[in-house]
Amino acid sequence: MTIPDPALDAQRLRAAVEQAGNIPTLLSVLHQLTGEDRWVSEDYRPARTKGFEELNDGGLDPERQAVVREAAVAAVLAWHRGTPAAVPDPSDEVMARLMSTTMGERVDPAYAPLVAEQAGIRPYVPEDVSSRLADSGREFPVVVVGAGVSGLLAAIDLRRAGIPFTVLEKNSEVGGTWWENRYPGARVDIPSNLYSVSFAPHNWSEHFSRRDEISAYFADLADRFDVRRSIRFGVEVQSAEWDEAAQRWQVSTVDGSGTRATLHAAAVVTAVGLHNRPRIPELSGREDFAGEVFHSAQWPDGVDLAGKRVAVVGAGASAMQVVSAVVDEVAELTVLQRAPQWVAPNEYYFRPVPPDQHWLFDHVPYYRGWYRFRLYWLYTERLYPAQVVDPGWDRGRNSVNGLSDAFRKLFTGYLRMQLDGREDLVEKSLPDYPVLGKRLLLDNGWFAALRKPHVQLLTEGLAGYTPKGIVTSAGTEVEVDVVILCTGFHQQRFLAPLEITGREGRELRREWADEDGRAHLGITAPGFPNLFFLYGPNTNPPGGSWITIAEAQAKYVTETLVGMVRAGVGAVEVRQEPFEAYNRELDEANAQMVYGIDGVDNYYRNATGRVVTNAPWPVLRYWTMTAAPDPADFRTTPAAVPAAAE
Repeated sequence: MTIPDPALDAQRLRAAVEQAGNIPTLLSVLHQLTGEDRWVSEDYRPARTKGFEELNDGGLDPERQAVVREAAVAAVLAWHRGTPAAVPDPSDEVMARLMSTTMGERVDPAYAPLVAEQAGIRPYVPEDVSSRLADSGREFPVVVVGAGVSGLLAAIDLRRAGIPFTVLEKNSEVGGTWWENRYPGARVDIPSNLYSVSFAPHNWSEHFSRRDEISAYFADLADRFDVRRSIRFGVEVQSAEWDEAAQRWQVSTVDGSGTRATLHAAAVVTAVGLHNRPRIPELSGREDFAGEVFHSAQWPDGVDLAGKRVAVVGAGASAMQVVSAVVDEVAELTVLQRAPQWVAPNEYYFRPVPPDQHWLFDHVPYYRGWYRFRLYWLYTERLYPAQVVDPGWDRGRNSVNGLSDAFRKLFTGYLRMQLDGREDLVEKSLPDYPVLGKRLLLDNGWFAALRKPHVQLLTEGLAGYTPKGIVTSAGTEVEVDVVILCTGFHQQRFLAPLEITGREGRELRREWADEDGRAHLGITAPGFPNLFFLYGPNTNPPGGSWITIAEAQAKYVTETLVGMVRAGVGAVEVRQEPFEAYNRELDEANAQMVYGIDGVDNYYRNATGRVVTNAPWPVLRYWTMTAAPDPADFRTTPAAVPAAAE
């Protein structure tokens, strides 16, 4: 939150606005500070942003730009010197005008509550029920499994709600996948200012930050919100069993020394993540191979690739980052690509964030929130329409609607430009499925790496090993010193290998047929009272930052638990009817998404072809569905006689 500074340096403010001020963002700031309608009028309407561009000038002529910047300097100085903001909490109608101004296009007023929360205008703050618990004498311990981003968000909300909790984390530090993945080149492919917690801003060094900075951010988050003291590190949860009479979960754990223990919890929140267990193919000849083999998520300390012959298995996000990072270090590089990916250009991928932008974030009220909204719109809402299948569209397998076709043409043109003169690489690299049928990747130097003379791209999978190298699915033998497996994760096996037994002995692993997870809103399942999933089945968003979804889910779970404390409820269990209705609608909608059509192979689907990881809903719809738990969805049981936590 920006803090007023009566001594703010006007010259420094003017310089920052001139050098880094984003005109569309400043217009919304100006309206909130002054209340003047001219800043959201057609006279200053910015151009519609194309692609992922910053569009700092807003497409306005130089004279109007100068007027906006000078007015922004005056308004910000006045605010720092005591003039209150004219519109600190815009109505939904005003929010719609501000959102539309910020993007240079009409934005539906329905987005106002979501954006107001995410921008810090109306932040979510849970009710503190600690005094209710103390007065009732009721013990209400909660166990959170995992200290990645979802687990941290749950812990922060529970701390603010005054609900006692313990986080169990198998690693020695927080951060989940961002702590585990240490491969060279690892960084976000969503802008850092969007891929971060809305109420915990950070001045990122790069537009797309690297792994070390992200990992440090999550560690700082645990400290900043005082949840680290409630985390037990090096403890893995093996199973959880519901005790009906006690209205408690018995949570069985094991630590690094092999010591086993049992915790009793009123509720369990699983936050183990989607990209948690590496998929490592078991292939013949591995024991005879003289070189090194490791998964990208298990990168060994001190590994030296200089001058070595390296094979990278895979061509997805991790593979692209590894290849671009090590290509100039190795002697030979062989990439095994089963299927090509759509790759988008982004001029900001390696760019540092200028200090002037950080200064604006820190000193201009509302600026960070509106700037972040621009990123949300470009990387989330703009991509969603391209994923919905138009039943009247007939362009073969190349596209699913008009916008999808435009993306295909754009990215095909970019690919051909990057690989000009290498028709062999064009043929291997051009996907035959629609854009967004798989995860869209950002070009981090991938095409440039493929063009290098010591790099070969094989459109073959890994079939096995020889004493001196590898054998591909086409029978090609390649001598290598190191094999890097960028083969993904067991995303379809939610919560594996954790075993959960609910009411009347129901086993979650069996009910989910191992890889067919289903849950109401992706968060709760019938037969499993007081059990909540974060990043559960069908909650991977169709675009944008997962953290937006994680915040919504943590809020939903916290509101459910707060409601239990307020009402003296001992157990809540989602009813079968809303569970089935939700999943029926979800499956029907997923079948009409580009990633759910026949012929598109991705990790979103299980062995039967059902989409199990992705939600088909726009982020706004999911956020709205999880804004508050609906009591009609649940069967509730009054609390039993208070029992002490163990």
